[in-house]
Amino acid sequence: MMNRRQFISSVSTVTLGAGAGMLSFPSFWGRPPIRWAMGVILWRGYAARRIPLQEVIQDMHDLGLDGVEYSPRKGELERNGLTRESFRDLLRKKKLAVSAHYWGAPFYDAGRKAEIVASFRETMESLKFYGSKNIVVGPGSRKAGDPAELIRKSAPLLNELGKMALDQGIQIGIHPHYNTFIEKPGEIDLAMELTDPRYVHLSPDTGHLAMGGGNVLEILRTYKDRLNYFHFKDVAGEVKRPNFGPNLRELGKGEVDLPAVMRLLKEIKFRGWINQEQDSTRLTPRESATQSIAYINAKLKPIYGR
Repeated sequence: MMNRRQFISSVSTVTLGAGAGMLSFPSFWGRPPIRWAMGVILWRGYAARRIPLQEVIQDMHDLGLDGVEYSPRKGELERNGLTRESFRDLLRKKKLAVSAHYWGAPFYDAGRKAEIVASFRETMESLKFYGSKNIVVGPGSRKAGDPAELIRKSAPLLNELGKMALDQGIQIGIHPHYNTFIEKPGEIDLAMELTDPRYVHLSPDTGHLAMGGGNVLEILRTYKDRLNYFHFKDVAGEVKRPNFGPNLRELGKGEVDLPAVMRLLKEIKFRGWINQEQDSTRLTPRESATQSIAYINAKLKPIYGR
């Protein structure tokens, strides 16, 4: 299975499967309107050493998170001495829920529809095993062709997959992402126009909306009725394609107005998951996560409250 960056840079492979700063409401003690998660991607991408999955989950527990965005990779659990069942038990022990799986495929390639649908069914089965309901759908690389044409070709299958998911109690959300064919505001508009709001939602990333040249608040307000899941990311500076890693910042240290986003979410009465998405960091993963969660506690959580 490819990781997210590998998928975005390729159009030929279906991706399967998909201390300080303690948050004050763990996931199993009531259900607040906003639940906070972090992606395993931050720990997976740490170059200095391989961090065992058990350590990742312990870090998230120590930080008081409600959940983890976990997208299974082939062989990962086995390499960590885990099975799917024992990993689920570990999450339960640490009071962490799986917030979502991230999944993508070349939806525009009609010749691979059967393969894509089979992959999607596997992702749904995995998600249901972990008791979750969100599939974050990543588009493919901009290198695949004209973005508008790729969106037009992708929309019918996305509608079909969204209906399949809804029938299973699952939601899919398009995830606009830098370097993909759904990146810029006009591409987001076209994808939303051509997909059925009953079946296809919007799962935005604040950082990718900004890097794609969008007005974050304007996009969120325009599609407020289709928002189902969030990545909160902070970024700064001019992005030089294709590498956006140097632009990533811990929350509150970049240029995205995250308090304004939280005020909008309160205004529209959004309820659901926010995943603090940090693809990479100059710090250790735990240090990075601690800084971002301290910012969530001090600056974001009080805006919405319980």
